[in-house]
Amino acid sequence: MSILERLPSSGLVDPEGGVAPTRGARFPRSTRLLASAEFREVTSAGRRLGGRFFLLFALAVTRPQARLGLTVSRKVGKAVVRNRVKRQMREFFRMRRPLLAGGWDWVLIARPQAGGASVEALRRDLQGLFASFAGSP
Repeated sequence: MSILERLPSSGLVDPEGGVAPTRGARFPRSTRLLASAEFREVTSAGRRLGGRFFLLFALAVTRPQARLGLTVSRKVGKAVVRNRVKRQMREFFRMRRPLLAGGWDWVLIARPQAGGASVEALRRDLQGLFASFAGSP
């Protein structure tokens, strides 16, 4: 039996024991902020909330779906650490995108402390930021 036959029928296995996302649950280009001008617009005109490991900026826009931009500087750590933090940020947004109201552009900036934090601590901080944003006027 080959390795592909042993994998679940829905696709690859993710490192945390789950199955890779289905087509509709991915993080496509249409849900990402890509241009630096878009980042600047959200960070200069948007609302800001700060957490222990992240800063969250949000700007109301006329698009029907939420988009996310990520910033993780070298102050967070070496490439392996930065990529781990970015994966956690993307996964958090990807899993909650259906729950987030459309019409918002979000920018998440990782603070230097995020590099040494556990996965659970990062998730708690992200959850708190998005919950605070939802509850704030």
